[in-house]
Amino acid sequence: MSNPLVAYVSGIPSRPTVKVRTGPSTNYDPPMFEIAVGTPNLLVLEVRPDEQGTNIQGRTYQWLRLQYPNGQIGWTRDDLLTISGDGTSFGYGIVTTPTVAGNIIRSFVPNVPSTPIAPVGVVPTAPVAPAAPTVPTAPTQPSTPTQPVIPVTVTPVTPPAPASPAVVVVPVVIPVTTTSPAAPTAPAAPVPQPSAPAPVAPVPAAPTNQPTAIIKTMGSAPTRTGPSTTFARTGALLNRNGRYPILEVQRENAGQQYRWFRVSNAGQSVWIREDLVTYDGDTTTFGLPTDLYPVPMKDDYWWVRGYNMPPNMDQGLVQHDGWDLGASADIPIYCGPNGGTVVKTNVCAKCTPDKPNAASNGYQIGDPAIVSDPAWGYGYGTYVIVWYTSDQLPQSTRSLLAARGFGDQAAMGVMYAHLAQKTVNDGQVLTPGQQIGLCGNTGNSEARHLHLESRASKSSQFIGWANIRSGVMDDVALFKR
Repeated sequence: MSNPLVAYVSGIPSRPTVKVRTGPSTNYDPPMFEIAVGTPNLLVLEVRPDEQGTNIQGRTYQWLRLQYPNGQIGWTRDDLLTISGDGTSFGYGIVTTPTVAGNIIRSFVPNVPSTPIAPVGVVPTAPVAPAAPTVPTAPTQPSTPTQPVIPVTVTPVTPPAPASPAVVVVPVVIPVTTTSPAAPTAPAAPVPQPSAPAPVAPVPAAPTNQPTAIIKTMGSAPTRTGPSTTFARTGALLNRNGRYPILEVQRENAGQQYRWFRVSNAGQSVWIREDLVTYDGDTTTFGLPTDLYPVPMKDDYWWVRGYNMPPNMDQGLVQHDGWDLGASADIPIYCGPNGGTVVKTNVCAKCTPDKPNAASNGYQIGDPAIVSDPAWGYGYGTYVIVWYTSDQLPQSTRSLLAARGFGDQAAMGVMYAHLAQKTVNDGQVLTPGQQIGLCGNTGNSEARHLHLESRASKSSQFIGWANIRSGVMDDVALFKR
């Protein structure tokens, strides 16, 4: 017998509780009570769409009717819950990996409770006790990604010290995983005939440099019918680390002006936004640079959130001046492929193995006591700043910086933050691709991730991190996603 669908209260960053309401809408106010983030094993009894049609980017919120430990029954919104188990009767299918309910495209099903519901305030005589969702281990294959906690960081207050950084991060939603597509089987060779056969045309070799999009989400990635979030979702999910031929690239004409990739998925043409993928192969015909730095975490990372700054800032998101890349273990972090120089490092003085960050010390994310304190690395925890001179930058990056007025000798500093450990020292000259640290969860952080932040300078000499604040730019200027 399959496991019943159960929910875990995952909540949102900086809030220790979520509200439980008497109906499927925030209009049911005041709430019945609040439930602590981290509460597991809540039996799902019913799922309904938001009664007011409240939505985010066109997706209507769903509300889950749950049985709580105090015996009461109430409604909680899907973006605050992680679910697992047999959700077939609720339109979720079998959810084998704990997944945020709001990230799953729910099929239509009648709104009928799956089990008899006890009256509010009455403790059932035989409550169901499903197994608690467990934290999965690091993914070992593309087809079985993990489901970690989403990291959150908030912009630190600009400190007076030259080494003070500034960061902002917001939560992100990630979809449920599916099985990665199998590699195509090579065609069998023609069988020789005993008599003289008719000439057989040679089988053309598969292209070795096919432009390919590689999915870098934590789970499966949603797709659209066109190059913008204004287009409807297709219902097709692309597998994490799956590879899909690129057919077309377009830049959206609104919002953050992301590029969108039209890719081939089992004969279907679908669109996916560029921040959910990386790419390889000869992509020059699509205007995608092929010489950029690789992401410094190799294949063990997933996309969490990106750059969100003026002038193309998405007002629905918090300002953020870099990328956040999640990981399920303290995996190595590497410098660029042409080497560089370590110009600044910091070891978080207040970070301990059992309490490495703000959250574990009882602080709210963004608390001034964290982001203004040099002992917390001004919120960045343990970090390394690497300086890349013009000759170490990709040609496409040098051209971009010249076009933006930084000059022919422009250099870039890159901060690698929230590390568990640094493995280099100030002034150290790095060999190409040298390890500089381990991904961690230190400083103004809640979960393991790398904050990657790039700043350009007209000077070839490092003049201080705070002094090149005006040169902050999207990491896509230097890195492949």
